[in-house]
Amino acid sequence: MRCFLKSLSLTSGLIVALFLTGISAQFASAQTTITQAQQSNRKAEADRLFREGVQSYEAKQIGRAIALWEQAAKLYQDIGDLQWQGKTLTNLGNAYDDLSQPDKALAAYKAAIQFFQAVKDRSSEARATMNLGFIYNSTSQYEEALAAFSKVIPIYRELNDRHGEARAIRNRGIVYLDLFRHVDAIEAFDQAISIFGELKDRTNVSGALMNQGTAYSQLGQYEDALITFNLALFMFQELKDQKAELQARNNRANIYAKLFRYQEALAAYNEILPIYQKLGDQSATAKTLLNRGVIYFSLARYDEALADYNLALPIFRAIKNRNGEAQILSNRGVIHSSFSRYEDAIAAYQQALPIFRAIKNRDGEATTLNNLGIMQIRTRQFAQAEQSLRDAIALYESIRLDRLSEAAKISVFEIQSGSYRWLQQALIAQNQPEKALTVSEWGRTKALIERLSQQLQPNTSQTTRNAPDLKTLTQIARSQNATLVEYSTIYDRGKETQLYIWVIQPNGKVSFRQVDLTTALPKQCSQIAQLIGNSRNSIGVRSAQSDWLIVDETAQKNPCSQSDSDENFKVLHKLLIEPIASLLPTDPNQHVVFIPDRTLFLVPFPALKAANGKYLIEKHTLRTASSIQLLDKTRALKSRPRGKDALIVGNPFMPNDPNSSQVKQLSNLPNAEQEAMTIASLFNTQAITGKQGTKKTVLKQMLDAKIIHLATHGSFDDRNGFRSWLALAPFEKDSGILTAEEIAQLKLHADLVVLSACDTGRGRVTGDGVVGLSRSFIAAGVPSVIVSLWAVPDAPTSDLMKAFYQQLQRNPDKAQALRQAMLATLKAHPNPKDWAAFTLIGEAL
Repeated sequence: MRCFLKSLSLTSGLIVALFLTGISAQFASAQTTITQAQQSNRKAEADRLFREGVQSYEAKQIGRAIALWEQAAKLYQDIGDLQWQGKTLTNLGNAYDDLSQPDKALAAYKAAIQFFQAVKDRSSEARATMNLGFIYNSTSQYEEALAAFSKVIPIYRELNDRHGEARAIRNRGIVYLDLFRHVDAIEAFDQAISIFGELKDRTNVSGALMNQGTAYSQLGQYEDALITFNLALFMFQELKDQKAELQARNNRANIYAKLFRYQEALAAYNEILPIYQKLGDQSATAKTLLNRGVIYFSLARYDEALADYNLALPIFRAIKNRNGEAQILSNRGVIHSSFSRYEDAIAAYQQALPIFRAIKNRDGEATTLNNLGIMQIRTRQFAQAEQSLRDAIALYESIRLDRLSEAAKISVFEIQSGSYRWLQQALIAQNQPEKALTVSEWGRTKALIERLSQQLQPNTSQTTRNAPDLKTLTQIARSQNATLVEYSTIYDRGKETQLYIWVIQPNGKVSFRQVDLTTALPKQCSQIAQLIGNSRNSIGVRSAQSDWLIVDETAQKNPCSQSDSDENFKVLHKLLIEPIASLLPTDPNQHVVFIPDRTLFLVPFPALKAANGKYLIEKHTLRTASSIQLLDKTRALKSRPRGKDALIVGNPFMPNDPNSSQVKQLSNLPNAEQEAMTIASLFNTQAITGKQGTKKTVLKQMLDAKIIHLATHGSFDDRNGFRSWLALAPFEKDSGILTAEEIAQLKLHADLVVLSACDTGRGRVTGDGVVGLSRSFIAAGVPSVIVSLWAVPDAPTSDLMKAFYQQLQRNPDKAQALRQAMLATLKAHPNPKDWAAFTLIGEAL
């Protein structure tokens, strides 16, 4: 060998170099092959671990699945397989979630999303992002959950995955529910239902309907909730999904209860309870027992209610359902209260409270605090009651309502209103009437105040919901240069027991009077509502079924014995005016502003009669308002630009009656037409009458009018005040019906609106005042509105309106002009039915 090497030529160096280079290349190639083989082996090993992890997971061996997937993830990382790293981490996130380890699940999903984004795997990215949203939502990180579901929607659209898009939209709706953004939730469920419907996916349609029904229920829109749950129930029956069908039946039973249809609710619970028990569904069994117990309680079957609660409590504890446990404890407190076992009730509420707080159930906590406060009042622990009720109200006030519709806000505030009345009682018992006044104001006209605040200060995100201070209220009285009289009706076990009356004089002095209604009411009338109904009947004002609903349905079933109008109005004067008569101004031109409460909104204050036979309107210039704070807002509206012209409408060509089950045109109003023509001549303008008075024409002229006078038919809706309406001329496809809801959406510049029509001051009575036409015009920006409390006779009304505008041309004070017009009409038409229906709401100047 050595010899061979020696005999090489001078070129041998190059040959050797070439030879060695070939060896290196082969070695490098071999190394690459070996590496690839090793990677292939690692990939195979990782895939094996991944598959075994799936098998373990499916066998419910979650811990072993996690160990296998963690090994697989490490191998995928070593070989740089981003795609499978993402898939393995997604599975790990699912497993961590099953083990209630949300932090680890979140970290796994977030890492997986990054890997999927790197390899542009949009489908896997969407699934991981959806899972991320679920974890955020389950850990009450609602804004983050909302962001995740919102982010995934365009990905599914990009992939043309309509199912995925619909699921993400539905999930976003569920988060909106948790955020109390019910309007957004309902819209999201509508979108999801529409897409699932297009895909003929009846299972997901019915599920989304259940979600939507829950949103309606939480808003207090129970009729809509009932319709929605019935639709879902029908679909579940078609799908033969027994479990879902039972849930729909349960939800429907809950709505029956909300609608006070207790017998239907009881029958429904009795049907589903044995099915749940047979299926061994402990959670559903306990919940149904709880709900049936509530119905038994509502039917005054207290022993049966307590029996159901006692059966449900150990089940809730066994399955560790802390919310159910707290609800049972709280409800047992209510039963103790019904038996006047107040100390036992307090103990039950105090057991429930820490559980509600621990699980962050604000609604349950607020309700229990409210009930605890009531018991503390009954046991004369007034300071403690004050604190409990303030805590309850603070929880109510903390809930975001800015995205709710106007009607939804009113429903929510109505549910909460009782706490403000009980707090007033606690404060009065501690001899703090001025603080009680601020609480009375705090619970009034919340939705309308927020609406007007947004108009006056559009850059304000949301009106603060703190109680107004006394200084602010007295300043409003000074700025109005009026005596303000605020009433608050106090109830106990559904009956009126006390009437609180505050008087704020123009100099800011606050006085308080209290009337014990249990002794002050006539023996034949146990409620003010009955007395008001009698007074209306005695002057010939109709009191049909729909009229009574605004007052009190029990008052219709148990009317007072009849008496003449003089006697009825004298009794009302004795209750409402005599306790404060010495505090009212002696100058008849000085304004008195009444701020009624509940049924008192139907009182015709001008017609109240003193013992000496004088009507109140003969002694005082009167106005009304829904709250003192609202007076401040209507005064602020005066500073906005006003319109220039007068819009006078009278007797438009009448549309069909929307309240009639048959096609029936509303009756002609010839005196209203003559009224409009006379008033128009005072303003040197043309009245709009007959077929000219279309809704389109009137709405267009409304926007720039300074004075709007509408002499036509009107109607109120006591169930939904926003459906109250005014009649205008129909045109083509337009019915001619102008609703309160439509009016509230307008931006008007009028200084005064006069509704010379029937029942225009009426609607649904709530803590927000009378929700109807008058409120809608104020919400639209009008500071002064004149409305009627009953179906006014045509001819006397025409005379009164002519006199009002003649007086207004001499004196810009609207309240004084209305008073003089009433006095003039009183001389010609002595029956209060003919002159006492109208009231000025808001500003006088």
